Parts: sequence; C-alpha cells; structure tokens
Amino acid sequence: MKKNRSFLKSSIAAAAAVLLFVFNANANEPFHVKWTMDYTQAGVSDHANFAPSDAILAGGPNTFTLPTVYSTGGGAFIAGYTIRPWPAAFSASRYTEFTFAANSFKYNITSLSFRLRHSPNGPNNIKIRTSYDGFAADLNAFVITDNSVYKTYTVPVSYTNLSGNQFSVRIYAFNSVDIYGTLGLDEISVNGEVLAIVLPVDLNYFKGVPVYGNAENGQVALEWETSWEKNSKEFIVERSIDMKAFAPIGTVAASGETMGRTYYTFIDNDPSVGNNYYRLRLVGKDAGFATCKPIVVFNPEPFSGVQVAPNPLTSRMIALTAADSHEALLTLYNKSGVSVPFRRENGPGGRIFLTPSGPLPSGIYFVVYVKNGVKEHLKVLVP
Repeated sequence: MKKNRSFLKSSIAAAAAVLLFVFNANANEPFHVKWTMDYTQAGVSDHANFAPSDAILAGGPNTFTLPTVYSTGGGAFIAGYTIRPWPAAFSASRYTEFTFAANSFKYNITSLSFRLRHSPNGPNNIKIRTSYDGFAADLNAFVITDNSVYKTYTVPVSYTNLSGNQFSVRIYAFNSVDIYGTLGLDEISVNGEVLAIVLPVDLNYFKGVPVYGNAENGQVALEWETSWEKNSKEFIVERSIDMKAFAPIGTVAASGETMGRTYYTFIDNDPSVGNNYYRLRLVGKDAGFATCKPIVVFNPEPFSGVQVAPNPLTSRMIALTAADSHEALLTLYNKSGVSVPFRRENGPGGRIFLTPSGPLPSGIYFVVYVKNGVKEHLKVLVP
C-alpha cells in the first residue's frame, strides 16, 4: 500500500529502527573471496557484497590425526590445510567445498585460484567443479606434477551477470597410492567484479514497529520513503529470523517515475515472536535489483488475553480487556502519530473503557499499552 504521508511518527516512530541509505555505484568493483586456510577454515571477503561460509570437507572425515590439521611445510604462505584419505578413483562424493553468499548486487566471476601440494603417495589428479551448473561437469581437470611443494593454479572463468545468492567451488582429488597420501590446500580464492548498477530508487529510510490487534502474534508495520524513482517496478519485502536466509513475504508496487518524496507501507501479519529481520529488494523495470541493509524489529510476546473488543469499534468509546490490567499505562494515537486525549474508566473483569474527548474520525488508531516495563501497540479501526 502506498501513502502520501507517514503513518508512524512521534513516540511510535521512536520505537522503530531507522536506517538511511545512499546508493551510488559508478563503476564495476573488483572483489576477492578467499579462504587462506591459515589455521582456520573461515573465509574472508574484501567486498561487503559477499559473505563466505566456512570451508567444508565432504565424503568422510579427515583422518590425518585430528579433524582439523594444518601444515607449514612445502612453501605454504602461512599454513595449509592437510587432508587424508583420498580415493584411488574419482568419487563425486569426496571433495572440499568453498561457498559464499551474494547479498545484493549482480556480479561476474573471472577466475579461481588456489595452491595445492600432495605427498609422494598422495592424490595427484584434481577436478574443479562449481555450482554454476550444479557440479555436473568439470570446469578444469589436471595432474599435479611435483610433490611436497605448493604450486599455484589459476583457472580463468566467464560467469557473468550472476544474481543467485550462493556460489560454491568444489575441489576433488583422487589417484592416491594409499590411504596415507595427503593433499594440502592453501589460499583458495574466487575473483571477479561487482557490477555497476544505477538503482531505480533513492531510499531515504526504512523502519518498522510491532503493532497488536487481534492477530495471534501481532503484526509488524513497515514504512519506507524514496526521494526519487526512475523506472522502478516494485519493492519485494523479505524477512528472516536469523539474518542468513531471507524469504519474500509480500510485494509493493513502486511509483515508476517520481522526483519527490513517496511513502510506502507494508503490514507483516505473521511475524515471529522475538527478532524479525527485514530488508527491501528494490527492483527496476529492467529486472535490475539491489537489497538494502536489513533492519531488526523485536516482536514481543503478546500479553495473554489483551484485546480490543469490539474491533472495529464505535467512534465514541474504545474497550479493552486484559486480566490485572488496571495498573497498565495507556496512550492513544492516530495513524499520523498524533496523541488523542481521552477519559479512562476501569471496569470489572479487567475491562478498560477509553472515551475520546470527541468522536473519532474514521481511520486506524493505535493504543499503546505499557505494563511492567513492556510496551505493546494495539491497532484499532473506526469505520
């Protein structure tokens, strides 16, 4: 739903997480995602667009001496990760895998590089496969000619205009003389460039706040503002509970062409209790896109039994019901965040009656209910 003014201001907006964005990319930017294997299997990236996962070993454990084994010999830059056993014949299930997530922008991959060393009785046949084709075919296959010395290998590739949120490289080794033959891995790197992109919008802010009505877990109201748009198509609202896997929960149509401020809102009717992470995927008419940095909205567990009834309600009275609620603090706001004065009357059975100073115009209102230091927003509707 698109709006011409903000529906969350004042104290409601103060509870929201606000983040400002300025997007501007004028040229392709190089990137390198690397696993140094220097006493760690963690990866690092020199570009914020990429988040590498830890390297993994599939098809059985590393039986060298410990699950994690490193060696400084053979010309390793600092250390290399050393693995055994490897099979005599190629096995599609025995490999090391290096994976990263791409957060926002499209990108190209131009090369893979790595350093390998095998022991005299270790595997000397290597295959490289990637997730680009589902690991179906060899990107490269070669034989290590020298043993006991790390050698650098570079594999040129031309993976262009990638937009998937994950990419993986697998290194397979085989033709080991016996189960004691080892392979060392050092300085595995995926290299490429992040594509320059002219975003379809300038996003001023993105924020959210929990609100409660009759929904079981309440709702989260999201709001954002653009200062201009050009060929914008839509905003895809995505949610996560762990900041790792984001899933779309709704779409809001964009304005297309604007030179002034435009406000948008979206209601998440099924948030999780606790932290909810939200981000916007900004999509242009040419299918170009980017995602903004996520915000977090804490959705507290609803107070047991607190409800507004009836809802929709009359314009002259708001009735709430909650056990032991007479000590709760209450305030009333309209959808623009302006406080509405009222007279309060406590009734039997946890009933509370709020009588506004005058009839309420049709629209959405918020009752802010505070008890024991916990704040809850209840949405009410005047037809």
